[in-house]
Amino acid sequence: MSILTRISVSEPREVRVYGLDGVEKGRTILPRVFNAPLRPLLVQRVFNALFSHRVQPKGAWRGSGHKYSVESLGAGYGLARISRLRVTGTGKSNAGGFVPTAVGGRPTHPPVPEKRIHKDVNDKERRSALFSALAFTANLEWVRKRGHRVPDGLDVPIVVVDEIERVSRAKDLVDFLVRLGLGEELERCRERKVRSGKGKRRGRRYKRRVGPLIVVSRDEGISRAAGSVPGVEVVDVRDLSVLHLAPGGHPGRLVVFSSSALGVLGGVFGVEA
Repeated sequence: MSILTRISVSEPREVRVYGLDGVEKGRTILPRVFNAPLRPLLVQRVFNALFSHRVQPKGAWRGSGHKYSVESLGAGYGLARISRLRVTGTGKSNAGGFVPTAVGGRPTHPPVPEKRIHKDVNDKERRSALFSALAFTANLEWVRKRGHRVPDGLDVPIVVVDEIERVSRAKDLVDFLVRLGLGEELERCRERKVRSGKGKRRGRRYKRRVGPLIVVSRDEGISRAAGSVPGVEVVDVRDLSVLHLAPGGHPGRLVVFSSSALGVLGGVFGVEA
């Protein structure tokens, strides 16, 4: 069965198109991909599979703890029969070695680089998850459930005129989002939390929340502006993925589409408007 045949053929939904001044400039009809079934477990499973493609293999060095020659003294010496270093003239003479219980011994069950981290996902499953993730972005209840601060009266997904693609200053982008009523959302993304655990010592001391995603058909400076605004990301509509629409496997991200990106959406995913 085709994926498209399972998409609801309910009444087409109309949303407002906003200008850079935050005022309604017109209306447009959403492509019917936004009527796809809401399947949170599918989105989460595909996200985990795609995210595993970014993970780098890691493991212990094969020679770890193996750099000394060792031999057990055997029974009859009143000493444990643990493997001992074959060295003389040093404080490590007759010290235990090689075994996991000895200081400097090999790891017990170390991570190995041969471990299969990459998880496969079927193309049809990935495509269905992408459609579902797009449908979640058009559901105000799920967008707010994810934690985004969306004011009453604002349509989701947010559709903006194509001039948004040419905004190249962070100040102009922030002013535009504030005019839409997303000032509280930007404040939420600006706050940062100190991570618990050892990650504080490993270059990831702070955690920030994920904010709006801006989807464009052409990047004419918008990515440069968004790079200085915490939580805001920009992606080309042709590169759209579950990784963008459902960070952490949690669907319902607040998304801002340019008018042309929304028009390209149907052609890219084979779904008519």
